[in-house]
Amino acid sequence: MIKGCLRRDPLNKYWVIFAPEKVSTIIKQSSEQEADFDLNPYAPGFEFATGRDILRKINPAYADQNWSVRVFPAKKPVLLIESEVNFKGKGLYDVMERLGAHEVVVETPRQNIYFDQLSIEEIADVLNVVRERIGDLKKDTRFRYVMVSKNRGLAAGGTINHNYSEIKAYPFVPPLVQARIDNAVAYYNLKERCLLCDIVDQELESKERIVAKNDFFVAFCPYASRFPFEIMISPRKHGSVFNTALSDFDIDKELAKILRLVLLKIRKALKAPAYNCVFHYPPVNSGEKELIESKALHWYISIIPKITNMMSDALEGGVYTNPTLPEEAAEFLKNIIE
Repeated sequence: MIKGCLRRDPLNKYWVIFAPEKVSTIIKQSSEQEADFDLNPYAPGFEFATGRDILRKINPAYADQNWSVRVFPAKKPVLLIESEVNFKGKGLYDVMERLGAHEVVVETPRQNIYFDQLSIEEIADVLNVVRERIGDLKKDTRFRYVMVSKNRGLAAGGTINHNYSEIKAYPFVPPLVQARIDNAVAYYNLKERCLLCDIVDQELESKERIVAKNDFFVAFCPYASRFPFEIMISPRKHGSVFNTALSDFDIDKELAKILRLVLLKIRKALKAPAYNCVFHYPPVNSGEKELIESKALHWYISIIPKITNMMSDALEGGVYTNPTLPEEAAEFLKNIIE
């Protein structure tokens, strides 16, 4: 029987997932031993190691062993779909079972390749599969937030040397996400406009921090970037949820183009650093708050190259020190050509 639980800190309002069975993975991540990182259970021919697929896409142009993209439950999930909500208190502390979903998206059968070396069609296929999984997971009314993240490289928390992403469905809204939503809702109530729409419009007008753009998306270094070369990719038009904002494969391809270009620029400019890539969008199953949340903030992607360490000010205070101005970072990346 898997032990562990979800516990909430009453002072900081964050939830912590206690997953004792993940100790070996976490210990490996904290070391610099490359030997274990080189093992690749996501390679073609090792499908038996990951178990039953939830979803499998077969594009004949680049399928290997009868698949081009695979989605399956994480072998050691931090969240368990068979759990119940079972929310309860222990004095002033809140605790619940490890309810949720934890899935792995293997983005390509090809090994020893950077994500930006995949074709536009391959990346668009991945985005299409992710949209489909988000749409399915949000049907489970026990879930309040679905997070899609890509942790590439040991320094970014990656555990397998292959292109993959993870999808986690939480029974709560993470506190940092909730803070962003609260800020956006307050802004909307004051101005009746989406905060990110206004940010995008201002960035497009100033042009100081733009890294890349096309007719549908813009990539820029945020005005108050927390980390060197941090990048946001946002739709130029309002769209509240990733799985409904992009309803056409041609639009998927436009997102694939700018995502591929940005990651290529980061790889060439910064000598292939580890990085985190996260899709951000409003909560799901919010009831009466869902309408205002969908109007107040649209979805976006954040990409953070792991080229600096977090100091105690950031870890405990949320105060970040960045040695690189976003205008300088954007100008440097803009000049990296494909």
